[in-house]
Amino acid sequence: MRKISLEKLLIFIFIAFNTLVAFSACAEKEKKDELKTMSIASFNRFKEVWDFNDFWKRGNTFDACLVFADAALMKWPNDPEVLQMQQDIKGMLEENLVFFNRFDPGSLWADDFGWWGLQALNARKHLLKMGENELADKFWKLSTDLCWEYKKKTAYDHSPDALPVAHGCRNGDANGQSLGVKNTVTNALLFLLSSRIYRVALEENVADRDKYLDMAYRQWVWFEKWFQLEEYEYLKKISEDAALVQERPMAEFEGSGYIEKIHPPWAKGWVWTGDQGMIVGALSDMLSVQDELEVFVKANYPNDGFDKSIFDNQARIVIAMIGQGVKTALVAQVDNIIREAPCYSSFGPNHGNDYLAGRGIMMRYLGAMEEKALLAVDLSENVTATLQAIWNSRDKSSNQFQPEFTNEANDKMYIEQFRIQWGIADDIRVWDIKNMKEMNKFGVCQSIGLDILGAAIKQ
Repeated sequence: MRKISLEKLLIFIFIAFNTLVAFSACAEKEKKDELKTMSIASFNRFKEVWDFNDFWKRGNTFDACLVFADAALMKWPNDPEVLQMQQDIKGMLEENLVFFNRFDPGSLWADDFGWWGLQALNARKHLLKMGENELADKFWKLSTDLCWEYKKKTAYDHSPDALPVAHGCRNGDANGQSLGVKNTVTNALLFLLSSRIYRVALEENVADRDKYLDMAYRQWVWFEKWFQLEEYEYLKKISEDAALVQERPMAEFEGSGYIEKIHPPWAKGWVWTGDQGMIVGALSDMLSVQDELEVFVKANYPNDGFDKSIFDNQARIVIAMIGQGVKTALVAQVDNIIREAPCYSSFGPNHGNDYLAGRGIMMRYLGAMEEKALLAVDLSENVTATLQAIWNSRDKSSNQFQPEFTNEANDKMYIEQFRIQWGIADDIRVWDIKNMKEMNKFGVCQSIGLDILGAAIKQ
């Protein structure tokens, strides 16, 4: 009798276990199916709103689309709708090239070249996968011969005179009529564009590639010197192991080259999400080519005393601190959703429409597999929560994403959380973008969703 009972118990356990496994597999399949449904619907809406006439925003939003589409193809390589997406993007890229060529490069700003240069690299990657080598080559030249060259020649400060840190990159116009200011985004863009071009050139054994590594190294030196000057809090600590990079370095003393409070209007404590992702992306690139970097620096800058092990440690520390800073200060404890830091300079009417895309830009880089491995924090639950908030708050009739996707009560709690951690915050939660053209707004908001979707697909 006892033997029969034991056999029945074992059978019951076996059935229960297999039922649980089947249920988990079913739940996982439903989750993947839901993610694909979201992806296709979101891209279909993007196709309706991407073709707008704003130069830098168009470059950035399409970069979001390309990174998202690449993630979708890796996840669902044989899905007909995903494959059709790749074909659609090819036609859109052809139109983007025509759009870019309408403009006189001299009228563009340094930041513009950074956004379009990065987009061109991802466009090339996409086109090469499709065997569209001729079109891919046009985007490669757009990135290297035009965007990078203009940024290097017209925006980089080649003089050794700036105090307290020499060189760096300005966000002025290509004609040189406005020098602009050496803020974080324009320097991060030159850093990232240089490091990304170099990695491709290294992999494909492109001639004359060291000039890209040279600029990437110069930008690393600029950031690293600023980070060492702790009295200016450019890399501002939240705790011993958490920090965020401010919107620009400021050093207010006579003779300083870093006192400009315009281009755009600056306020104390301003920090922007997009900067965090791009800096981590560039540092990740540099770690991947540190052997080549060591050989290059010792040959060309022997007096710098470059030590690969010290560089490796410094870069990893900065990445980990930014990762922890994002987790601590740019994620709301109340609902786990990724937010923009509550700074009026980001949200306000002067440049709210420019800084709106930051949350997506940040996760475009922090959601990449290479960068995630270096962050020392897990943002997966935050990506999931943010995606769900974006999806739930969309216009369901069109699948259009919104600039705000969180509720007022939770936003107020987050602002107070940020104020305690950062020491300063503005009571602002709604983007002042009423003067932004509707199609531009739709395109930017949709790109934020695509960026978060791309990060979710890679989890």
